[in-house]
Amino acid sequence: MKKVLFFIGGFICVFGLSGCSMSMESMMDGADSVLNGLADGANRVMEGFVEGANQTLDSLSEVDEGQLKDHVLETYGAFVDEIGAAALTPEGKLKGTLSKGTDNYTGSYEAIYSDYTGIELVFGGTTLRREEGNTLKIECSLSLENGDAAIFLLSGSDDPVTLLSATGKYTGTVKVDAESTYIGVRGRNADGTVSLKVT
Repeated sequence: MKKVLFFIGGFICVFGLSGCSMSMESMMDGADSVLNGLADGANRVMEGFVEGANQTLDSLSEVDEGQLKDHVLETYGAFVDEIGAAALTPEGKLKGTLSKGTDNYTGSYEAIYSDYTGIELVFGGTTLRREEGNTLKIECSLSLENGDAAIFLLSGSDDPVTLLSATGKYTGTVKVDAESTYIGVRGRNADGTVSLKVT
């Protein structure tokens, strides 16, 4: 019975992340704290699942040669993927044009900002294992005329990393595996253009 309650508790904790996107849109001040909270919440759930579920899953393996264990992991992985995607800014609320790639981690985004203040989480999610591989290539550019803007990476429980905060270009790679990873833009009274491509 305790094992069943553990799984239910894990699902409820993950489900609680779905409101993160709306709260981030309304909170420009203290943005790093909000972003860190999103990463911490997602990673705590995943760490708790891994630490607490190993015994339960091992006992399931003994029952039917691992078939039930595989099914539980597959179902949980799909559930975590869905909740991780829910934290992304809805496409209809993005200020620019999004062209999706093979999943929520890839694609291209172009935006023209006019006195924009806010946060857009454009790409990413939370996954146990990404089917398309665990390396992403990020190419981005920023042309800022007024105000402040930054393209950032939020990975795991680490502090958000600014990839670009002034007019210029950035190219780099990031690993995604068993943790939350988000790429986004934040601005304060920003006038300018942003371009993001993740493959």
